Amino acid sequence: QERGERPVIFDVAVNERLLNAVGVDPASVETVRGDILDLPQLVSAVRDYDVDQIIHLAAFLGEEVQRRPYTGVRLNLMGTVNVLEAARLEKVSRITFPSSGTVYLGSLGEGLGTIDETIPINPPSVYAATKGGSEFLGNTYSRMYGFEFVCVRYVGGLYGPSPTTMKATREQAIQEMIRAALKREEATIKWPYGPTEILYGKDAAKGTVLAALKAEHKDRLFHIGCSGMITGDEILAELKRQFPESRVTLEKGSDPMGYSANRPLTDLSRASEQLGFEADYTLDRSLTDYAETMKKLEAL
Repeated sequence: QERGERPVIFDVAVNERLLNAVGVDPASVETVRGDILDLPQLVSAVRDYDVDQIIHLAAFLGEEVQRRPYTGVRLNLMGTVNVLEAARLEKVSRITFPSSGTVYLGSLGEGLGTIDETIPINPPSVYAATKGGSEFLGNTYSRMYGFEFVCVRYVGGLYGPSPTTMKATREQAIQEMIRAALKREEATIKWPYGPTEILYGKDAAKGTVLAALKAEHKDRLFHIGCSGMITGDEILAELKRQFPESRVTLEKGSDPMGYSANRPLTDLSRASEQLGFEADYTLDRSLTDYAETMKKLEAL
C-alpha cells in the first residue's frame, strides 16, 4: 500500500482476527471469499479488481498432504494451474510463487557442498512433489504465455502465529511452547527434529513482497531463509529467558516426514544481492513478536 499497490485477498475464509493480530486493518484491504479450485470465480476476481500481479500462497502444507495425498495434490497442483490460467486469460504480468526448500531434499547426499538455487529438484515427499511440479508448470506457462513467474523457496520450517490446524508438527510444537509459557502452564512437548533451519512468517512475507515488487529480475528463483541451524533446546532456552517462570520441557518425538537432518546450510546470497533481503527476525525477536501476537489472537 505504501507503494500505491491495492492488495486483494482471495481466500476460502479470510481470518480477520489474525489480520488484526499481525497489525493489518481488514478494512484497508479488499477481501474476496473464494475457492482456488473454482477457476471461473478466480478469473472473475482477477478481472473485477483489475489485478496485475498475483502472489499465490494457497496450499496444503507438508504433513496435511502426507495424510491426504489426493486432496493435497488436487489443491496444490490444480490450484496452481488455475492461478496460471487466470494469469493467462486476464493478461496478468507477474505471478510470485512461494515454494519450499523440500523440493530438493532428495538431491542431498550426492556430494553437494552447498545448497543454492542451482541444486536439482528431487522431491522426497508428495508435498515436495506438488511444489516442484508447480515450479515446472509456472516456468513453462511463463515461457509460453508471456508473463513472469518468480519463485521464492522458503528454506526450513516456516513458523508463526496461525490456526493450529494449518501447522506441521515442528511449528505446532513452537506454538505450544509459547502458549504454555504465556499461560504459565506446565507442558511436555514432543520435538521430533535435530538441528534445523527455521523461518519466521514475517521474514517469509518480506522476501515474498520484495520479489513481487522488484521492477526487473535478473533471476527468477530465490531461496528465502534465516541462515542458521537451530535445535528445539535452543528455542526452549530462549523462551525460558524471556519467560523465566515457564514450566515447559521437551521430549523426543517421531519425525512425521523423515527428511534428512544432515545437510549443509543454504546459500542465501542471491536473495540478498538481488532483492536486498535480510531476515529481520532473530530467534529472540521472533519469539517476542510471536508471544505478543498470540496474546492478541487468543486473548491470553
